[in-house]
Amino acid sequence: MIFGREEERAILERLYLSKRAEFLAMYGRRRIGKTFLIYEFFKDKGVYFEVTGIKKASKKKQLRRFYNNLVKQFPREALLIPLDWADAFDQIKSVIIKQDPATKFILFLDELPWLASAKSGFLEALDYAWNHDFSRYPNVLLIICGSAASWIIKKVIKDKGG
Repeated sequence: MIFGREEERAILERLYLSKRAEFLAMYGRRRIGKTFLIYEFFKDKGVYFEVTGIKKASKKKQLRRFYNNLVKQFPREALLIPLDWADAFDQIKSVIIKQDPATKFILFLDELPWLASAKSGFLEALDYAWNHDFSRYPNVLLIICGSAASWIIKKVIKDKGG
């Protein structure tokens, strides 16, 4: 159960009730409850899919973790281990389009800087997936999270690319 955090819960509630696709970037120091807040708030509010980056893991290991989480949550889908992040986001899209459009689809990417390691292609794939696919589905709520505040601000929030 969540106590306090009224301001944060109000923001999450507004995003949850939104009739359009939403993208939330959340950041803050380690061990303050960011992941707990997101999970507790959204766990019973639609389709909740979470992937957490692994510190210092290779792109291959990160993609394997993504795949394992996807297969665990959507066992009836014909999924393959993604070759790259573009492929991984295409697989998420294939799952999203099969969901009831009246049901919120919460895609939570935790520890984003670990997922988006150098030369992983993650940020470029996420940029494309959001702008070309996810933002077109009004039931999608994309949440990114991480403890490296300056990284998220520079690489995502203030990014001028996409």
